[in-house]
Amino acid sequence: MHLEKIQNESPKIPELVMQSLIRAIEEGYIRVGEELPSERDLAESLGVGRGSLRECLAVLDFLGAIESKGNRKKVARDAEYIQRAIAFIQITNRPDTQREFTEFRLINEVSIVELACQRATQEDLDAICVAVKRLEAQPWDSMADVAFHDALASASHNVVLTATLHLFSSMISDLRNRFYRLPDYVLRSQESHQAICDAVCARDVSRARYEMERHLRIAQEFIDKYPEQSDQK
Repeated sequence: MHLEKIQNESPKIPELVMQSLIRAIEEGYIRVGEELPSERDLAESLGVGRGSLRECLAVLDFLGAIESKGNRKKVARDAEYIQRAIAFIQITNRPDTQREFTEFRLINEVSIVELACQRATQEDLDAICVAVKRLEAQPWDSMADVAFHDALASASHNVVLTATLHLFSSMISDLRNRFYRLPDYVLRSQESHQAICDAVCARDVSRARYEMERHLRIAQEFIDKYPEQSDQK
């Protein structure tokens, strides 16, 4: 299968992986319903790392553009549908949308911690605490941050909020990785995660809401302080 390799100076990699898939579908190299090559072969054809490829495929899987069965993946939607997915991903390339992202998180994640306080099972609370301990043990592990927010969302027992947050985490994963290179961000974020965890475990709704709002203000503060981090491709 022929796929055009991605150039380093091109825009954001997940978007370009999708564009390459669109070209392959339009040119007949991939057909809807056909299985994709292995991750190794596909990454090599595109000239990208497997981590970047997985990020793209995870978003396409969530949006229903591909279907996964174990390690096998097949195209489930046509090129037009994937093009619409690209338009959605392109939002993350725009520096002027960062405050909109913070507003989105305030609306959704503050509601999530409120519901988590009310609905979390002991198993849910244990998962949240495990994620916090993972962050303590590996302070620069951005995926532990993802696990923490995912655990909170799961504890809300609202499938729409949980799925929305999971997609959002995929969209901002590169930004989150860049901020985890900043020691001062890591320390403040770690303390904030613990405070949210404590409030949810105490089922203190007002404190949980306050701590989540404070956590998101910290994130916006660093976006404002280090615009070069949020502007990178």
